[in-house]
Amino acid sequence: MRNRLIAIALLAAGAAAYAEEARWIWYPGDYGIWWGNELQSERLQWGSRLTPFWPLYEPHSRVLFRRDVKLADDEPLEIRCDGNAAVCWWDDKGNYTESSAILGKFTLPKNATSIEVKIQNNERPPSIWVKGPNLVSDSTWNAGWTTTWDKTEDVPCDSSSRFVDPATPPGLAKLPTREKLPEWVSHATVGKDYFVSADFGEETYGYLRLLDVKGKGVVKVIYAESDPERLAVDLANTKPGALDGWEMLELSETAEYRREIAHGFRYVSIERVSGDVTIKDMAMDSETKGMPVRGSFKCSDEELNRIWNVSVHTLELTCREVFIEGVKRDHWVWSGDAVQSFLMNYYVFGDYDGCRDTLWTLRGKDPVKCHLNRIMDYTFYWFDAVEKYRLYSGDPFFARQVYPRMKSLMEFAIARLDKDGRPADREGDWMFIDWDSKTLPNYGGVTSFEQMLLVRALEATAGVASDVGAKDDAAAYLNRAKKLRAEIVPRYWNKENGALMHMIYNDGRVDPMVTRYPNMFGLFYGYFDEAQKASVVKNVMLNDDVLKIQTPYMRFYELEALCSLGMQDSVTKEIKSYWGGMLRLGATSFWELYNPSENGDAHYAMYERRFGKSLCHAWGASPVYLLGRYYLGVTPTSAGFATYEVRPNLGGLKWMEGKVPAPFGEISVAVKDGKVSVFSTGGKGTLVLSGGRRIEIKPGEKVSAELDI
Repeated sequence: MRNRLIAIALLAAGAAAYAEEARWIWYPGDYGIWWGNELQSERLQWGSRLTPFWPLYEPHSRVLFRRDVKLADDEPLEIRCDGNAAVCWWDDKGNYTESSAILGKFTLPKNATSIEVKIQNNERPPSIWVKGPNLVSDSTWNAGWTTTWDKTEDVPCDSSSRFVDPATPPGLAKLPTREKLPEWVSHATVGKDYFVSADFGEETYGYLRLLDVKGKGVVKVIYAESDPERLAVDLANTKPGALDGWEMLELSETAEYRREIAHGFRYVSIERVSGDVTIKDMAMDSETKGMPVRGSFKCSDEELNRIWNVSVHTLELTCREVFIEGVKRDHWVWSGDAVQSFLMNYYVFGDYDGCRDTLWTLRGKDPVKCHLNRIMDYTFYWFDAVEKYRLYSGDPFFARQVYPRMKSLMEFAIARLDKDGRPADREGDWMFIDWDSKTLPNYGGVTSFEQMLLVRALEATAGVASDVGAKDDAAAYLNRAKKLRAEIVPRYWNKENGALMHMIYNDGRVDPMVTRYPNMFGLFYGYFDEAQKASVVKNVMLNDDVLKIQTPYMRFYELEALCSLGMQDSVTKEIKSYWGGMLRLGATSFWELYNPSENGDAHYAMYERRFGKSLCHAWGASPVYLLGRYYLGVTPTSAGFATYEVRPNLGGLKWMEGKVPAPFGEISVAVKDGKVSVFSTGGKGTLVLSGGRRIEIKPGEKVSAELDI
């Protein structure tokens, strides 16, 4: 065999001694796609695994890693590869040499001009770890997928600060767990039926453990988020099909049985189906990503403090290797949920790797086969999320990595527009917008809402195109965006209602229905003049006759629109009423949907299923974003918080304090006793107060000012 295959051992000893700048690297996007596939395949519904109904993509199995070098001396390297690999180099005479490295020890000669690592892995994405005195593996290396080992492309590699241990490739790493014991375990026997139940005290996620199992038999394990769902077994005369999260397990006598697939739940109910098996006790290994909570918020209102804490718990459970929608039911990666999770995460964890990997999961690879999640609006949100990721993270490599796939997805979206360049419903496309009690007229025409999302997507794509030097692309996208933006308000504005209409049908008929969606997006996307703003606030945002929003998903944008107008006093009341309402019903994490007018078990029903609603849903955690972005008032104004602004607004609170994560550290804000103070360890900040006062915030220097807002 011409290329020597080197099986490089993964050494466990001495990992802590390596500098953190040496990281495992891989082809851009491949681990995001792989992790997404792994997580989404674990969805449990009706006793079986349910995978997504949209295309899933596979990582490349053969990758060529390379880096140009200029050495003053021979470079001793230690190399770890997850897969079969050959290490090669080019010298200054144009000669190509293959290595015979043993156990990862290798010396690159000083006349080398580049190093290559060819690697194949059919189980996990190929990845490498390299460390020498001057050369380490990071995103300055390039990667290209290959079938012939010829160089096909040079794209900056992906890497993560989580994966620095040479002994543990990313595909073998596990998230940390901690033991969690139930608050109570109960046993019941009704006739010949045997049941055991447990309450773990709060919504959690991890691996169920059954302790002191006696006998042998088959049991049905029900993973429940509410006590009524826990009780909805045959004892409550409820058919098993009414339950979403259950599975059958075959048990035999053992000191402990650990379920090796993780689930989300608060309660567990186990029904014996056959045999004489009994279970004395339960425990579980709770699994989270283990990210430090870098953001904080505390204020004079204790209920608001509790809402912030429960939001953080909700977000922590759903932000895994990639960001999933809900821990018990969906377990899938939906763009609409994810783009909100990104924004919340920027104000709590600052987990930029998780955002990037989730963007890759959603996008997949070429060729594009359908809209993301098969939903038109979810595709448009993704483009905006890519640009915002660059703004918050400052990642210098992602734009060049992602732009080719960004461009091909935009070309797919443009090809599905109507003859006038507007988003049109096509067979197989779902225009979601929102779950609602009244069917929205989304089909048979063009909605003003979808057009606004397309404009934002075009603007975002133009911004990234400009970043990577694709000037012609940037100009074309921007021109298309300007043309479409200019026609939306004149075409959809209803003078009688003083607001934007929802839909115009393909045959020219106008649906006079006014909804909150285009009007609230028009507020923070800058579509209205001052008179139109005032009209929209009065006739839509503060008008109870306009169809109300029930999901936290669109509440996120509704309250953001109000915050963008400085109406935080109203938003405070809404947060306390809506999210506080869930807390008063015993929520330990926030839900997929909440309707204050419902009673009893109706709160848990959805999709015509008695317990179909997710009670730990990513989009339910939005208060953490609103409080950080619009109350503490911290937002980046250039990539990576190189510049940023602080515009504090108490929103009717007596005092507040908190921190917002940034790549360089945290930005601290406190508003107390009529004064505001800000401290930051990096970036160039500006404290913006009413009346146009602007005060410079220098790194390492605390700024204080009288509060006159």
